[in-house]
Amino acid sequence: MARVLRTHPVDVLFAGLSRRARLFSQGWGDEQFLEEVAAAAPFQQRPPPIAPEWSAPRLQRGLQVRDGTFPSPLARLDAAARTAHVRWLSAGQGPSRGACVVLAASREEGFSLRERMYAPLAREGIDLFLLENPYYGLRRPVGQKGGALRTVSDHVLMNLGMVDEARALLAWLRSEGHARLGVAGYSMGGYMAALTAAVVPEPLAVAALAAGASPVPVFTQGLLSWSIAFALLDGPRRDAEQARSRLGRIFDLANLTRFPPPRQPEAAVLVACRRDGFVPGDETLALHAHWPRSELRWVDAGHVTALFTERAALCAAIRDALSRVDATT
Repeated sequence: MARVLRTHPVDVLFAGLSRRARLFSQGWGDEQFLEEVAAAAPFQQRPPPIAPEWSAPRLQRGLQVRDGTFPSPLARLDAAARTAHVRWLSAGQGPSRGACVVLAASREEGFSLRERMYAPLAREGIDLFLLENPYYGLRRPVGQKGGALRTVSDHVLMNLGMVDEARALLAWLRSEGHARLGVAGYSMGGYMAALTAAVVPEPLAVAALAAGASPVPVFTQGLLSWSIAFALLDGPRRDAEQARSRLGRIFDLANLTRFPPPRQPEAAVLVACRRDGFVPGDETLALHAHWPRSELRWVDAGHVTALFTERAALCAAIRDALSRVDATT
């Protein structure tokens, strides 16, 4: 086990600045929906087939770029979020070395960060498909401030939408002849990529970057919890611990240890940050233990700084995961 060092100060600074935009400022949201989610078995049905509509390709920093849209398979999303937006980056020539759907991190709006981080992979011949999260960027509902979701039910809907849209896009890619497929993401994107891999029955590479087995400690104990006013979330009682406990129960429904490992766990690469103040290292270790034959790599960085200092390691995780998936199985 790699030794986890103390939290990186940049993580603490980022958390302090982010808390100004409170998560779940309008409470729990749709209580009936939250009850339905707790009683349901998610992802039992495949999402319906999609047919993305693509813009004409344009050349951008040596890459071919197309923007696409398709109706989200999750019709329950807010009206502003029902159209999925995806950006396709490719080398534009030569045979493809595979295709990877890359999901966004918490509060990450637009495509620019992921374009900068993973462009080297596209230049190597790996087609990248960057999905915009429901409720973010082009899909943000009126009245929502940035990526700070207004209610807990909005957040659950966003997560369900991320997985269903990734599944639908992967199915479309497979139907288009892409045999070697993967899904990846950083932080929340990495967690949702891991969940996607767990519920897709076909062979799939996965690079879960700065993510763990459960989102519960991230939202109830880590630095992200600074952005949640738990006493206000509880309503008139103002019992912060009751609200913290309930939020944990809701998010624990998506604990990855509740789901089977991916079909090819040997094509899974996990990356953890030794100085991460948002995602506990123990959670990444738990995911690694639950996914036998997966590979766990550590980088000496914080959750925020790894995005800038460890880009080569993050790209390598995606590249290596794709190289290991057995597309003939």
